[in-house]
Amino acid sequence: MVADAGEVVPLYRPEVAAFVATVPVAHHLASATLGTFHERRGEQALLRGGGALPATWGRVFAENSEIKWDGDVAPSLDGDLSGFQIGQDFAGFGDEGGTNIRLGAFVGRSSTDGTVRGQAIGWNDLTVGQIDVKATSLAGYATIVGENGWYVDAVVMHSWFDGQTSAGSGEAIDVDGKGWTASLEAGYPLALSDNWTLEPQAQILWQQVKLDDRADSFSTIDFATGDSLTGRAGLRLQGEYGGFQPYLHASLWHGFSGDQTTRFGGDPIRTDLDRTEAEVGAGLIARLGTSVAVHVKGDYGFDANGPRSRRYGGAVGVTISW
Repeated sequence: MVADAGEVVPLYRPEVAAFVATVPVAHHLASATLGTFHERRGEQALLRGGGALPATWGRVFAENSEIKWDGDVAPSLDGDLSGFQIGQDFAGFGDEGGTNIRLGAFVGRSSTDGTVRGQAIGWNDLTVGQIDVKATSLAGYATIVGENGWYVDAVVMHSWFDGQTSAGSGEAIDVDGKGWTASLEAGYPLALSDNWTLEPQAQILWQQVKLDDRADSFSTIDFATGDSLTGRAGLRLQGEYGGFQPYLHASLWHGFSGDQTTRFGGDPIRTDLDRTEAEVGAGLIARLGTSVAVHVKGDYGFDANGPRSRRYGGAVGVTISW
């Protein structure tokens, strides 16, 4: 980085960008863990029927990503993310031909690790350290599926974070903390033909992360509570061919608010958690008999406005109806 004449370039030690990245990385890990309704459950038709303990489901997911956030030290992560979920519908209300309601819960474990870059000693995008953050999550959900396939899905998830962030200088901090994630999502399928539907979708996602304060050899590190609000508008084009449902999807994610401040001693370092990302992908749902369904997907996300970011990933899920 070359400064213009008269420009004051702040000099941050490398540990600042490394440790500041911990909060936005935890936010990304939690949102990837919760995902969307279709990422967790496949499709609406798999939630038909009532009774006690009507279905058990699970999924595994992974992604490789390069994500950058705006802010005083502009931290970025180049790394991998993976995890799994196991869920249980505790109660189902309704029948095959009408409106259905499912109430349930899921547990999950996910992790992300990689290289952190940021502004340090007068340079932008300098490699400053490594990060390894894990999350154990517990969530409850309620889903309503209408007669013609519309749905409303509500989820509240609590996460416990652990891990470590280390700087290239040898300084390191343990990661411990908690977070809440809440999602409200809806979709309405429109018939295009006997075999194809187009489904507009909308989702709102609220997150709060609070990591335990830490200290390194130079200062105390105070992680202020980080709140963010993100919206998603999406389209899903799905076919119906016997026991197979291929689909394409596209979404635009946009952060509406989400500044987070980490204090090193008395010095505040601001990071903007807001990002705008476009996402495209494809998948397939396959019914294996009357009680088992498998769904697979792959997608690619890229920045639509703001710092350069990209990610690609995939997931495999299964639903067993009892």
